[in-house]
Amino acid sequence: MSKWVFSILLFLPFGITGCVGLQGKSGAEILPSRLSWLQDTPIEEIASSQLTCDTHPEIVDGNLETVGAFDVKGDVRKRYDIVAGERPFFGRTQYVTELDGTIRCEILIKLEKPMYVSSVEVYPASGIPNLALSTALDESERHFGESGTGFKPVHDKQYEDVEGTKPVKFQVERELLYLRVTADAIEDRQDATRFDDRVSDEGIDIPLKGASIREVKLYGRQPLYGKTEK
Repeated sequence: MSKWVFSILLFLPFGITGCVGLQGKSGAEILPSRLSWLQDTPIEEIASSQLTCDTHPEIVDGNLETVGAFDVKGDVRKRYDIVAGERPFFGRTQYVTELDGTIRCEILIKLEKPMYVSSVEVYPASGIPNLALSTALDESERHFGESGTGFKPVHDKQYEDVEGTKPVKFQVERELLYLRVTADAIEDRQDATRFDDRVSDEGIDIPLKGASIREVKLYGRQPLYGKTEK
C-alpha cells in the first residue's frame, strides 16, 4: 500500500469521529456560539425603512422635524360637590375629579421581522407622563386593551415622567417584533371650560391631549436564529 493511500485511510476515521462528536453535543454546549454572536455583532441603528407605525408614521420616518402625538379619547371634569353630613341639612364641600374615557394611550411600532433590540431612544417633543415600553415577539402575542395582555414590559425606566425634549434611552435587550409605547394623557387647561349648573355643582371641564414624540429609534442586531426574548 502506498504512503498516499495510507494517509487517506488514516484521515477518514478522524473526520468521522469529529462529525459524530458535533452531532452529540447538547444545546448547552452549542449555546456559547449564540452568545459569541451576540457579543461580536456590532449594535447598529435599525433603519427606519424596517419600521412601520400605521397610526403615527411620523415617529419612525427618520426625520426629527416631524412630530406625532398620542391619540386620546376622554376628558376630565373637576367640580365641587356637597357631601351629606351626619345630621340633616349639614354637609361638607369636597373637590371631585371625574374621568370620562381613558387617560392611558398607546402607539404601536412593528419591525419588518423579529430582531434583537438592545436599546430604544425616544425623542420627546413635549413632556410625557408615565412613559413605558412593552414588547411582543409573535403576532399571536399582540393583544390590545388597557391591561396590555400579551406584551412583556420593559422594566428600564418604566412609568417614568419625561420632562423637556432630550432623548430618553431604554435598555431592552431582547428579540421583538412589536414595540408598544404607552403614556398618560395631559390635561389641556388652555381649552378648559367652566360650568355652574347650580351653586352646589360648579367646576371645570378639562379636555385631555396626547403627549408628542418626534422620533423613536431602535438599536440592535439581525437575529441569527431562534428567539431570545427574556
